[in-house]
Amino acid sequence: MAVRERFTVRQAKLNDLPTLVKHRRLMWENMGEKDARELRKADKAYRSWARARIRNKTMRGWMIENSDGNIVGSGCLWLQPVQPRPGRSKGLQPYLLSMYTMPQYRGKGLASRIVREAVNWTKRNKYDALKLHASEMGRGVYSKLGFIRSWEMRRNLPNR
Repeated sequence: MAVRERFTVRQAKLNDLPTLVKHRRLMWENMGEKDARELRKADKAYRSWARARIRNKTMRGWMIENSDGNIVGSGCLWLQPVQPRPGRSKGLQPYLLSMYTMPQYRGKGLASRIVREAVNWTKRNKYDALKLHASEMGRGVYSKLGFIRSWEMRRNLPNR
């Protein structure tokens, strides 16, 4: 009889930043981003951006460790500034981002565990919604956990 591997979810610390940056890059690569130069620029910008938000406590992350202590997945929640509106006066909105699970560990419910942690944190802190942009690969995970699709519009503007 095979022994089932055990996984632990823990809060990310500032010294997990290199792994969070690496996982975010792998997430982008999995979604089809292939331009190495753009990925390097994004890594540098995200490292600085995330470091500042972890330090000022507007971003938190969760790490999934296997029984050997290796980090096999991660995800983050950012308190995104938003304009106040009727029914929402906090000016901040929890936003789930940078979800990644190593390929050999996918399908084991690990991403769902991180999402549940984020949902529970959001509830405990009395926010009424948790938002995200789902990749095609991640939509099933979020749908199973009660997320519904909403509509946004965007206009890309060339910066050249």
